[in-house]
Amino acid sequence: MKEEVRLNRRDFIGRTTFWAAAASLAAGATQAGNSQINDSTVPPPSRLGVGFLGVGIRGTLLLEASMKVAGVEPVVACDLYTGHLDRAKEVAGSKLEVTGDYQQVLSRKDIDAVVIAAPDHWHKQLVKDALDAGKHVYCEKPLTHRWEDGEDLIKWSKASGLVTQVGSQYMSMPCARKATEMIKSGKLGQITMVEGKIHRNSSTGAWYYPIPPDASPRTVNWKRFIGDSKWYDFDLRRFFQWRLFWDYSGGLPTDLFVHLVTATHQLMGVTAPDQVVSFGDIYRWREYRDVPDQMTALAKYPEGFTLKLTSTANNGHPGPALTFYGTEGTLEYNGGSMTYYYEPRREDFRYPTHSWPTATVDKFKKIMDLNDDLQPLKNPPPATEEPTVFNPGDGTEGSTTAHMRNWYDAIRGEDKAVEPMEIGVNAVNVGHMVNVSFRNNKIVRWNPRTRKVEM
Repeated sequence: MKEEVRLNRRDFIGRTTFWAAAASLAAGATQAGNSQINDSTVPPPSRLGVGFLGVGIRGTLLLEASMKVAGVEPVVACDLYTGHLDRAKEVAGSKLEVTGDYQQVLSRKDIDAVVIAAPDHWHKQLVKDALDAGKHVYCEKPLTHRWEDGEDLIKWSKASGLVTQVGSQYMSMPCARKATEMIKSGKLGQITMVEGKIHRNSSTGAWYYPIPPDASPRTVNWKRFIGDSKWYDFDLRRFFQWRLFWDYSGGLPTDLFVHLVTATHQLMGVTAPDQVVSFGDIYRWREYRDVPDQMTALAKYPEGFTLKLTSTANNGHPGPALTFYGTEGTLEYNGGSMTYYYEPRREDFRYPTHSWPTATVDKFKKIMDLNDDLQPLKNPPPATEEPTVFNPGDGTEGSTTAHMRNWYDAIRGEDKAVEPMEIGVNAVNVGHMVNVSFRNNKIVRWNPRTRKVEM
């Protein structure tokens, strides 16, 4: 049941934050990893055989989330590190088959759909091959490694007639619908600025993931990992910490900003900014990395607002993931909860008239029909209101599971996928524009006619 409470700003400090919500949702996705959710009041859905292309950090969570959806049968998992495959069998049970060759997954007749959670530089090829094989596709964000690849993915998806879903779970957050309705209703007035941030302060937050002690050329398929990217000699850091390198990752803009952009596009009902500028650097985590550990960007939207994006691996101060600033109110949005502040325009003539002679002030009050506090006698400013917190409660399904359930339901014809290729491409393209601006030290523009990034 939705909880709706009022509290003052001071009391609210330290309450629900983005990372608290995210941790709760992730925990919910993990805890029921080996169980199926069954409701005897609902007829059993048709079976969906699913293959998993990549069962690393995110892929394992997607496997666990899929197991919560009745009628979904994980059939086979593919990965280039044998330890990931061993873990997948621990999670899904001994019936799960494993392989190091994704083509073996796509060739199987008992596979209806595939979940792609491979490094970014493999996404385009895996999506194409899966669609060519007649499989429905769920591909983790960021959808593309280069902005130039997005239009191909949209074209292939439409031509296939299959159900595709981009894996940015922000589209399935518990408060997404409520926030969208609030913004569309005009309750915030005219929104001219949106601020998004995701901050971390740890080595793992900076993507220095630990390397398994059994990792070696015997347990890691290095050649297949490199694929068509630039060749490097065997390097476990590149394999397990691939987000640190431009060859396989878009860094903060495509990995973390995409969450914020996806939610902004969803709630504001927009598709693309017309200009983006960014600044970033490696300030702290300097060991063998290419991508910045801190980035700031501004995106100007033709609908009349600016989106400010920041992310740092050098400070973990909590705060709302997104803040929408309107002329009548402010919305702090964390996906799993949100807080609305009623903040209409309030004039204060005392400051600018303080240097006037008393007689001049008295004349001004008469002309403007003001009281002794220089407030309007007619139509006084509205009374203040305490902030309102919206929290769906503990029974809400985790966003990752909800996002995957939506895809599975869409495959069965029971729903529509909430994040088809177009939405995923539009979101990740903003991240690519941030990187193009950063690497060229220029303002970049999006051409909606040609759907290309220009400088």
